[in-house]
Amino acid sequence: MEQPHSRSYTLQLDEIQGLIASGYGDRPAASYALFEVTDVARARKWIARIVPSIQFGGYRRTPRHMPPLLADVCINLAFTYEGFEALQLDQVVLRGFSLPFQEGFSDPHRARRLGDDGPSAPENWTWGGPNNPDVHGMLAVFAGQQDANHADIELPGQVIASQICEENGLRLVKVLQAWPTNRALRKEHFGFRDGISNPRLAGLARQGAVDVIANGEVVLGYPNGYGKMPMSPELPTHLDRRGDLLLPGDDHLAPRRDFGRNGTYLVFWQLAQDVKAFWNYIFRTAEQLPWSRLEREGGERSGREAALWLAAKLMGRWPNGSPVTAYPERSGSIRHQDDNDFRFGSMGDAFGEKCPIGSHIRRTNPRDTALPVPHDPELSGDPKDPTVQQDRIDRANLHRILRRGRPYGAPLDVDFDPETMLAASEALAPDDAERGMHFLCLNANLSRQFEFVRSNWMVNPTFAGLSRDPDPLLGPQRACPFPASDFTLQGYPPRQLRNLPRVVETRGGAYFFLPSRSALQHLGRDL
Repeated sequence: MEQPHSRSYTLQLDEIQGLIASGYGDRPAASYALFEVTDVARARKWIARIVPSIQFGGYRRTPRHMPPLLADVCINLAFTYEGFEALQLDQVVLRGFSLPFQEGFSDPHRARRLGDDGPSAPENWTWGGPNNPDVHGMLAVFAGQQDANHADIELPGQVIASQICEENGLRLVKVLQAWPTNRALRKEHFGFRDGISNPRLAGLARQGAVDVIANGEVVLGYPNGYGKMPMSPELPTHLDRRGDLLLPGDDHLAPRRDFGRNGTYLVFWQLAQDVKAFWNYIFRTAEQLPWSRLEREGGERSGREAALWLAAKLMGRWPNGSPVTAYPERSGSIRHQDDNDFRFGSMGDAFGEKCPIGSHIRRTNPRDTALPVPHDPELSGDPKDPTVQQDRIDRANLHRILRRGRPYGAPLDVDFDPETMLAASEALAPDDAERGMHFLCLNANLSRQFEFVRSNWMVNPTFAGLSRDPDPLLGPQRACPFPASDFTLQGYPPRQLRNLPRVVETRGGAYFFLPSRSALQHLGRDL
């Protein structure tokens, strides 16, 4: 095994697929083709041919207007464990992948632990489940400029049709088309600005950037947040016949080469959003809340204002993106919509009186929230102490993920106005196409990052000293660890919301691996 100090840890951007380096916000049209390998020889030749067309991260070495530029059509390629098996990757390499990747996203024990039960159970999925065709790989295609036109939206489909075919040893399983992103609003279907709290890789962050995580938290082959090298699938040297993999390893200590270096695990999680159920609950519940405290603070709220206040408390941000911790009673201005530079403790919100402890953004990234018991300073330290705050942030950063999701399905209102969306949802036909999120995220350790966040922070009703409070969007009324559907508004006195509905359901999902350029070239060799 190479020692961490014996190599350069500068990100090798020409080896890393471009989706790791950015979410392609400048390419608003996107489609994801799920496919099965039907002929291994043809499929390997196809991989060899398509590698030069794949977008790698070299464009991040220079300013946006200087070459190398981002391609007009960005293509990325990933495989499931079953896909690597179908391509007859060496068994030693296969056994080197993490156990969650080998077992798969739809494993019944994993699904139960992650909250995928009832309508979200894998047997009810439209893809990736036990009752669906095998998924071996995914070709992701991004295109367009600014706000996408019709031709831009059609282009990814044309690329997919030309690549995923029997001639290339592949069979198309399903195409998942994203809704073209509105670059100004950047909102998901409940009407909240999305993609704000996304960490930056240390190797790509500008000087002075906040919310930075170690490269090895996402990319294999680099030190992670513990200062250790992530586990990576390796290839016996004698099977690397050309000996041209980028990182050969130390053959004196371990005659193997690193297949996983510059690659990462990619989670694809398709989520359907019930906009009607969400805003119905919010408007109905807001009418029943006592508003005496708000009135004392000069607030005179109509039903709409009260509903927006309550929805912001559940989410942890206002619809325009401004954080509730900084703006607890009314949203911040548009210049605060991307505000991600805040801590709960230093802003007097250690105990959730501004941004509730159980809110969606707080439990998906607790920042300096004391865990597991924020209300016990003797045990967890003074929340105003900067050293204590930084220690908590460092611990939370060991579970971060890099999100690359996009919405799918037409929005109920182009401006995402809650009342307009609710009225539109009342008029929907039963067979109206659903809407939701193609949630994609990248991480180097599926257990410690994606699965930990879902099972320990989101689904868990006892998160941070709570009793029966799961994530208000993704956790109500799940069977594991026990049914719960409360939401607590901390304060004097605290208030408790009951019977939160299920508003998000899983429609499909899979664990993929996004290989490096060298690993793809290895896969493209003849057997």
